[in-house]
Amino acid sequence: MGNSSQVSDKLKLFLLTILVGVGVALTYHIFEAIIHNSIDRIWYDWLNTDTHRWVVIPTAIVLTLVYFGVQHFWDRKAEKQESRGLGSMPVPTVINYVKILGIGFLSLVAGASLGPEAVLVPACMVLGAYVGTKAYKSQEGMVKSLAMAGFIALFAAFFHSFIIGLLSVLLVKKQIKIKLDLGVIIIAILAAGSCALVVSALSSPQYFSFPSYSWKLSFEDLILIVLLAIAGAATTYGIGFAYRSFERLKKFINHKEWWFQALVAAVGISALYLMGGQLVEFTGNKSIVPMFEQAAILGFLGLLWIFVIKVGAIGWSKAMGYRGGMVFPTIFLASVLVAIAQIYFKDANFIYGLIAALAGAIVADSKVKVLL
Repeated sequence: MGNSSQVSDKLKLFLLTILVGVGVALTYHIFEAIIHNSIDRIWYDWLNTDTHRWVVIPTAIVLTLVYFGVQHFWDRKAEKQESRGLGSMPVPTVINYVKILGIGFLSLVAGASLGPEAVLVPACMVLGAYVGTKAYKSQEGMVKSLAMAGFIALFAAFFHSFIIGLLSVLLVKKQIKIKLDLGVIIIAILAAGSCALVVSALSSPQYFSFPSYSWKLSFEDLILIVLLAIAGAATTYGIGFAYRSFERLKKFINHKEWWFQALVAAVGISALYLMGGQLVEFTGNKSIVPMFEQAAILGFLGLLWIFVIKVGAIGWSKAMGYRGGMVFPTIFLASVLVAIAQIYFKDANFIYGLIAALAGAIVADSKVKVLL
């Protein structure tokens, strides 16, 4: 009887894990579609900020006022909380799920140079934990397991990769204190697999579009891997410096009205966007391929300028109170480093260079503590 009950409990958990994976796939698909369509429609189709660059200023001001206003009146507690690189999970309720996605949406559309991971990670963990609380009530271990399933499923969705979803179990230990055992691995497999299948069936676009690359590794690539890892580490220190410099201004205006803080945030981000051009706007996920296509024309100084302005825009966005993550914009910065390397090393391998730069950035974050 006892064994039969245990099997039944495990089967229930595994079925709920698949349910969470499907829910995460739908959350990702719908949120990303709304975000990208909204940015394209508002910023580029309706207001033509790509051709009439001065319009960036009033657009950022109006949308940032909307974002700060909604956050102030709907979720005042959130406006005092700093946006972490992967977000933080509040109490698992439907209203918190809606708040996270709604406020995050307004922040990203307002022009934050940040990624959706700090919005979608807590939302998907709340989704998993909410399913857990309904199914298991006060069984904390089961609730944590399903919150973890939400996290893992999301990374499978971001990269359209079952493997990356599985590997994200190493990241989840930073979010949820949970022991890595066979049961956790099975949950990871079910969450990543179910989400990846649904995302594929929905024909969701992959979050990042990369230039064509191969996995061929040359001796030259080995040298560049070391150099780009060092450059990636320096990038994290640069983001940390920018963030902490702008944070001083934020502390100075924190006692001001929300609308004044919104105006300061909007003027700063629009000024950076005007200086850096369209490539530095928003997360940077759609700018990687165009950046590589323009790399020969931009040259070293042009790419370096984009890099510096993007570092400033990321630091400004985080310090001024926009919602969003630092990890995915850092992928854009890592791509710029590879583009710079390819000016001097024509055959430099993109994918190994990107991995090296990101590895350096993440290792450095153990000291800087700004990305995650």
